[in-house]
Order: sequence, then structure tokens, then C-alpha cells
Amino acid sequence: MEGKRNEISVLLRAGRKQTDIAKLLNVSRMTFYRVAQRLNNSETLNDRPRSGRPQKIRRGTIKKAFGNDPELKMTILAQKMKISVSTVSRVIKSMGGKSLRHSKKSLLSAAMIHKRLERSTRLLNDLKSHGNRTLIFSYEKTFTVDPVFNRQNDRVVSFGNDVSNHKRVSTTKHPASVMMLGVVASNGEKMPPMWFEQGYRLTSAVYKDILETKVLPCVKKITKKADYVFEQAAYPHTPPKLRRTG
Repeated sequence: MEGKRNEISVLLRAGRKQTDIAKLLNVSRMTFYRVAQRLNNSETLNDRPRSGRPQKIRRGTIKKAFGNDPELKMTILAQKMKISVSTVSRVIKSMGGKSLRHSKKSLLSAAMIHKRLERSTRLLNDLKSHGNRTLIFSYEKTFTVDPVFNRQNDRVVSFGNDVSNHKRVSTTKHPASVMMLGVVASNGEKMPPMWFEQGYRLTSAVYKDILETKVLPCVKKITKKADYVFEQAAYPHTPPKLRRTG
């Protein structure tokens, strides 16, 4: 940096503009201002004395530490190496590492793994042998007036001010809601959304009637007498019914 400062000084005395100097030497404006301030104060452009020898970061040591214990906390490693947590984070990113969150995973027995593999193989073979078959998906969704927020991603930035009102999201115990049934096919066709009156709850008998009188005619129109598979997406084990409440 001492050489850079001398070059900036020479160009300044030659009458070059600030933007030209920054582009020519590839330096930031802050570096330019510091050099100009030193020249105005008649200070030397040499490196100033430091309190001690800068600590050398051994990147391989950090990588080896997390290789031995991937769940090691950055704060603990930073305290041991007497460096900042941000330095540890920068080294990890520069070496292609990532800081990942824990995720839940079902504990499967050997019999369950074998059964899932067998079913998946059978499903793939079935799909290959019926390549022209259309897949029909249905999904029931309940919309409420309560706001939707994510505790992890929806955040409030605070600089010491009172943010008590911004941190809270108002919800109600029994919010007003409405249910919708949607059907979409793998060929891009879809059934117009079917909305239920407020206060209705789906149960098996009426839901079966809806499938026969509303969904099935639409499916036949979409598939045009071709082979198809109807799949209900992510719903409780018992088929829903339609029931008036209140």
C-alpha cells in the first residue's frame, strides 16, 4: 500500500482527477481521501508502525478443524484461535465451505428402507411403461385472514430503537377462512378453482360426491379418454367430507 500511496501522490501533483486516479490504480475512494488528507497535513506516506506482527491465519487449520468436527461452533474456534468470527466465516466461504442448518429426518429401519426402495422401483417402472399417461393432481387449501410469516426469514433490523410494535405479528384464535379445491394435470390443463362457502368442512361422503360430479367430468374432458392417474396431494389419511358448522 505504501507504493500505491506514492503513486496517488504523484498523480495528484500532476493534476489528475480523483475518478481517473481511482480507475487507473484500482483503489477505493476512501484510500484516495486518506492519502489526500496525509498530504494536506504534511504527513509521511510511509506505513505507520503497528502494535505487533499481524497474526497469520492458517486456512488449512480451520478447514481441518471443521473436517474433524463439522458441528464445531465458529465462536468456539474463533476464541481458540484468537480471531474474529467474521474471519472464520470468510475463510470458510473462500475455501468453498457452507454453513448449513440441521434438518429433520425420519428414523427408518432396514425393513422400511427396503420397502420404500421396492415401491419406488415399481413406481418408476410403471411410469416408464405408460409414458403417454396423464397425471392428475388435486389439492385442498384453506385461506385465512391471518398474515403468513416465517420466524427465520421475516426479520426486523434494529439499531437500538424501540421495535416492540414491529416484532409482533397479530393473529387470532379462530380466523375467518375459506377453502378451495384445485385440480391440475401434467399436460398443463387445469380445472377452474372450486371455492366452498365459509363454515364448511370437507368430509368423506360429500367429498366423494364432489369427485364424481365435479372433478371426474373435468378429468375426462382434460384427458380425452386417454389413460390417466388421479393423485390426491398431501391430505390427511381419512378422505374429507363437506359439513356445515354453526
